Amino acid sequence: MIRAIEYRRFGGPEVLEEVDRPEQAPDDGEVRIAVRAVGLNPIDFKIFEGDLQPVERVQRLIHPRRWLEGASARFPRGVARDFAGVIDAVGTNVADLAGGDAVLGTLRSAPGQADTHGAFTTELVAPTDDVVKKPAPLSFTQAACLGVASQTACGAFRQLNLHEGDVIVISAAAGGVGSIAAQLALSRGATVIGIAGARNTEYLRSLGIIPVTYGENLTSRVCEAAPSPITKLLDCYGGGYVKLGRDLGLTGRSIGTLVPSPTAILRGAQFTGSRHSSGRIDLEEVAQLVADDVIKVDIARTYPFTLEQVRAAYTELAKGHVRGKLAVDLSCNPTRILYTSTSTRE
Repeated sequence: MIRAIEYRRFGGPEVLEEVDRPEQAPDDGEVRIAVRAVGLNPIDFKIFEGDLQPVERVQRLIHPRRWLEGASARFPRGVARDFAGVIDAVGTNVADLAGGDAVLGTLRSAPGQADTHGAFTTELVAPTDDVVKKPAPLSFTQAACLGVASQTACGAFRQLNLHEGDVIVISAAAGGVGSIAAQLALSRGATVIGIAGARNTEYLRSLGIIPVTYGENLTSRVCEAAPSPITKLLDCYGGGYVKLGRDLGLTGRSIGTLVPSPTAILRGAQFTGSRHSSGRIDLEEVAQLVADDVIKVDIARTYPFTLEQVRAAYTELAKGHVRGKLAVDLSCNPTRILYTSTSTRE
């Protein structure tokens, strides 16, 4: 049996529960991973709190086979997407991954939906499209913090056509996604103006980002900080940042938001992020940049893998003031030593 965290109804962290599940063998094109660390993302609690139910209702309308689906078909659900660990079993038709490989990945699903099995488990089965090899310099905790952030940032910049010489404004630039997005933009030759709280000013400056604090007269202060005309804006927070882009003179195609809203869409902003990601390619790119010390991953805190501590981690994350990432360490849990394979490869 394996340990896992799941939920059977929408609500706050108190709905999360620990369960035992039977081991699962990998199928065609899948690998099984002994999980060593899990990275937390705001999308996790937005899903289990039910904030994205309207998006899920749209998905159900699009797929007629789900019209009569009841609550019992949608629960229980797994929690979290980002993970790192070691492959301990390989399914058929897997060419580029093998037992014993250290890997990282992110479980992908339709917008607003959760999977039956999440990353919070001592052992998970994932399709190879969701998994890449971990560069040796990365710790498992660092690697587990890259999935959603990497694919979100790369997808957003692909949609915004970010290129060398751009001057981009990024909101929530000290957060888990924003900090990686800002550093990725720098690595591509852009100038980055990062909006964050006053306590993160020196942190952003240490990364090469031009810091601007939240507050009044934001438009004028951003303009004053810009060394040349602003060309792009990426909203990693929501609220009024799409309006800020308009106030800065940007058109809708130059404004991206990770937080869709009717107001943002009416203003012509692009709803972007992981929906425009190239999957493994983006994850491999960012993982290598972290391994090369081009991008730094700031892990604010690492929690042990207990139900109480997982709930505490999401409670902290939901406050919205975490610099960088939160992670959960599963390395102290017993892991499978024997590698098994169901493939026919030699």
